[in-house]
Amino acid sequence: MAPRTGLILTALIFLLYAFGNSLLDTVELKTYDMRLRAFAPAPGELAVAIVAIDEPSLAELGRWPWSRATLARLVDTIDRAGARAIVFDVFLSEPENAALLEQLRALEALQGFTPATSPYGPLRRALGADARLAEAIRRSGKVVLPVVFLMSAAEARHESAETAARAFDTLRDQAVPLVRSRAPDAPGAADQGAAGVVINLPELHARARSAGHINSIPDADGSVRWAPLVLRYRGEWFPSADVQAARLVLGGGLLALDAGRFGIERLRIGDREFATDDAGRALIRYRGVPGSFPTHSADAALAGKLPREALAGKIVLIGATAQGLGDIRVSPFAANFPGVEIRANTIQNLLDDDFIARPGWAPLFELGLLLVLGVALSLWLPRLSAPRGALVIGLALAAYLAIALTLFARAQLWLNLVYPALLLALLFVATNIHKYLAAEAGRRQLKGAFQHYVPAAVVEEIVQNRERLALGGDKRELTVLFADIRGFTGLAETLAPEELVGLLNRYLTVMTEQVFRHDGLLDKYMGDALMAVYGAPLKHPDHARLACRTAVDMMRALVDLKTEWAARGLPPLDMGIGINTGPMVVGNMGSQERFDYTVIGDAVNLASRIEALNKTYGTHILVSEFTYEQVRDEFPRSREVDVAAVRGRAEPVRLYELLLPGSYPDFDWLPEFQRGYELFRADLRPQARAAFEKVFQAVGDPVSQYYVNRCQAPRRRRGD
Repeated sequence: MAPRTGLILTALIFLLYAFGNSLLDTVELKTYDMRLRAFAPAPGELAVAIVAIDEPSLAELGRWPWSRATLARLVDTIDRAGARAIVFDVFLSEPENAALLEQLRALEALQGFTPATSPYGPLRRALGADARLAEAIRRSGKVVLPVVFLMSAAEARHESAETAARAFDTLRDQAVPLVRSRAPDAPGAADQGAAGVVINLPELHARARSAGHINSIPDADGSVRWAPLVLRYRGEWFPSADVQAARLVLGGGLLALDAGRFGIERLRIGDREFATDDAGRALIRYRGVPGSFPTHSADAALAGKLPREALAGKIVLIGATAQGLGDIRVSPFAANFPGVEIRANTIQNLLDDDFIARPGWAPLFELGLLLVLGVALSLWLPRLSAPRGALVIGLALAAYLAIALTLFARAQLWLNLVYPALLLALLFVATNIHKYLAAEAGRRQLKGAFQHYVPAAVVEEIVQNRERLALGGDKRELTVLFADIRGFTGLAETLAPEELVGLLNRYLTVMTEQVFRHDGLLDKYMGDALMAVYGAPLKHPDHARLACRTAVDMMRALVDLKTEWAARGLPPLDMGIGINTGPMVVGNMGSQERFDYTVIGDAVNLASRIEALNKTYGTHILVSEFTYEQVRDEFPRSREVDVAAVRGRAEPVRLYELLLPGSYPDFDWLPEFQRGYELFRADLRPQARAAFEKVFQAVGDPVSQYYVNRCQAPRRRRGD
């Protein structure tokens, strides 16, 4: 049943991807935006600058549109500053003072004057600012003017056939001259593309170096991610103003398009080529938030307030950034992004050849990936446990994310994240829901059998690992940990009951978390102390290591608790931990009315005695020799502390301290301590005392202080 469910889900996701889903596609676009922001190019030298029609310029020069004479001065100023190209991002399709000039012509005709004999020549020239701008454009020889294509019949409905034909004839020389097709059914003249076009004044257009469209085509969510490098109109492909500007700077090479079976594949500018989608679009690699490109007010440029290097050698865009002028777009970086800065980003992409790539093979690769992942995991996941299944899904997802993000960051390649991630998640969820429903009856039965025997957390672990279950009163080797707060009794006398309970609950909660993190069984709480068992009820071969790791993490957690308590004005508390490994009886102990799953035996008592000895030596973590033999390779910074006679045990026990990283500035003193310890065991107390005093004075080691006192005390009859 589960494999069949997985295959059905795979087919569903495959079809959603193949035919598109607006919700999932929008989510993918948002993840694309996040990647674009995360891997934005590092700031560097930019070849584009903006002369902005901004709020300060409008305040100084008056409301828009400005006189063409002002624009002529602006072109001359930018040209003298050494700009390599001047690109207009404002449209000049209507004559300035058109009504007044028409009235002047009527007056001249009424009075019988021709333009050559008219006494109104100065007035005509004053009104004819368009000619001044046209002359400034001609003098510069590096101006790119904009064109706007009307992309629907509704937009073009007011354009007469005669006007449209005249505009097309004027613009036709700007079309891409060469379209190379390697497919017999590549897009041809029948594919009309745009429905109409609006161009600048013919006298301006005729004097410009080139012209290109400034259309922006947003995605379904309104954000501009694609730059249409070319648009089709009446069977011809026309470049954008961005392409024309880059072409001018790149040496004016021939424009060409390569077309395949499904549409345009790449744009060529001279010997450079740029991959596109089948509509001739490229994904803009934005440099950052608005203002990433050097932007200067137009009034500052006209007033000569800009240093020459501000515009020298750059492609200069003239465009609006003032909010009131309406040339504001939505981009992956901001909801209010000036359209002129979208042009700047596109031109910089063309010069640096670093558009985001979405090659034609990417969708086919992603469809194939969905099929391979879906079929393989549908067959494999039902055979795995939930944790292993989660690991497999997690690794697969992490691997794909790592590959996709690496390709995006280093190769600017966009691969879909949402559909593969959704498929992986659904397969995992569906498989485990199926397995859960199939096993729920057995789980309930097992929980009912053991819920009175062991804590809830242990029951859950038993349920998840029934094949490893080995409950019962048997004898086996386990590890026991005892932990106790030092100074708690004194603190209890100074705190209110509710404060004391809150502090104790906080401490026990944190320490219990460490026990559970390392697969320990919390046996019981004993006032301010706790007891944990490792290796039961489920067997674990590394029970000694788990107990020692728990002890280390407990001490680390205590550091954070001390900081928390100090902020509340509470005195610092310390903790001692004792660990022992050995044979003990494990099982259900108690009466018929009440029982516990616990451990008993001499090894358990020894762990409790070892914990109490921390007060004697001033240590924090003491382990028996039986535990140490199993963990010595993992805890190289350990030392033998004593061979102690423990109450209730005939034979003395070697005790070892696990030294915590950071507890001392360094551990260079350990050899000296070891030398002193060996001298002490050899009963050479004066020499041992000298070694211990040296260590104590160097690092304040409490065990060394203990042995200094031992060396000074009378010899004991036993136990040395």
